[in-house]
Amino acid sequence: MLREPITINPKIVEEIVVREEAEFRKRTPRSHEIHERAKTSLPMGVSSSFQAVPPYPLFISRAEGSHIWDYDGNEYTDFHLAFGSLLVGHSHPVLVEALREQLGNGSLYSLPCPETVFLAEEMARRFAPIEQVRFCNSGTEATMDALRLARAHVGRDKIVKIEGSYHGHHDTVMMSTKPSVDAAGPADRPNSVPASKGIPSNVKNNTIVAPYNDAEALERILTEHEGEVAAVITEAVLMNVGIMLPDEGYLKNLREITRRHGVLLIFDEVKTGVTVAPGGITELYPVEPDLICLAKSIGGGMPIGAFGGREEVMRHINHEEVLHLGTFNGNPMSMRAGLVTLTQIFTPEAHTHAMGLSKQLGEGYVGIIEEYDMPMHVAQIGAKGCAMFRYERARNYRAWWDIDMHLSYAYWLFLANRGILFPPGFDDQWTISIQHTQADIDHHLHVFQQFVLELTK
Repeated sequence: MLREPITINPKIVEEIVVREEAEFRKRTPRSHEIHERAKTSLPMGVSSSFQAVPPYPLFISRAEGSHIWDYDGNEYTDFHLAFGSLLVGHSHPVLVEALREQLGNGSLYSLPCPETVFLAEEMARRFAPIEQVRFCNSGTEATMDALRLARAHVGRDKIVKIEGSYHGHHDTVMMSTKPSVDAAGPADRPNSVPASKGIPSNVKNNTIVAPYNDAEALERILTEHEGEVAAVITEAVLMNVGIMLPDEGYLKNLREITRRHGVLLIFDEVKTGVTVAPGGITELYPVEPDLICLAKSIGGGMPIGAFGGREEVMRHINHEEVLHLGTFNGNPMSMRAGLVTLTQIFTPEAHTHAMGLSKQLGEGYVGIIEEYDMPMHVAQIGAKGCAMFRYERARNYRAWWDIDMHLSYAYWLFLANRGILFPPGFDDQWTISIQHTQADIDHHLHVFQQFVLELTK
């Protein structure tokens, strides 16, 4: 018979936070100093608001393999990996040599290069439903262009996105990324809540929000807006709030419902892509969307984005219908990086290594959680995983409200001070690169167990 998980004493959590914050500041004075200096020339002292987290952001000086060094010289095993952009790890020697050679041949042409064709062919080989693909420079651009294309193909203006999902920072999808309890509305009919000021009201009116793992709610929404919706965009596995896996049959139901209503289905695979399987989500789930969006780890750390799908949809990209433009689109550095990463570095053995270590880390977490009756659960898929401070598995965004963020902050600080670097913000995942080692996993589990012992003493 399973025992009830323990109740964490808030006083112990606060003691850990106070002690670990002091230690963090003691270890990282140069990061604090340069962050204070940066506030004069950079809003919030950073170039992306994601980076502005308490007590202050770590500034990085270098990285190699599975390790990264901050401005003060402290070394960490990197489980952040640029929000999952570096399945290849840092400074892979094959990639370094290829990019050094390409830089000598020119970093930007704004004209086609052969590597663009070769990489497009590899993308079509790997990822269903890609028959044709266009390259851009980020996940934000990929989802923005995919949605424009979907509207043109279907001839409608509205889109549906999933509550709690993040698809980049363009206006259309900056809705209900993490709405407050007060603003979110009913669970089965969520409000469209702008995540930022400056988004025009007519954009809000054209973005409808649906709950994750609730196909019946989506059916109702599309019925109510019959003939108005061009596309449903979703992360097949929700990764803006830890990791939330699809219920059995959910993705299949999405496919059937969208087809029935004449609506395109777009999978945002910016985070999943090659990190969950060599061929992405559609390799793991027998569901084929109309379009997919990719970025992050397909480029080996270089700025890259891509969107692709069936030729009958992609053919609308032409001079008369859908414009897709960009000076840096298909630039030779990113194309060379993507091609080398996907065809030379991401071998079957490399994928097996990274995903095997991730599974081992997840199982190790579960063992410790069960041993100490911790109020936590683990979600793990491919090279990605996370531990969430909630006893029951989270099925949708509303579960995120139950998570103790102060405890999550204590966890992040405790691990960072002992050389384990997670993404800042407490709402992301670990990523295991192909350059991580058994020693990295062993150390991580040792530190996590220390943290649990502190909480349960």
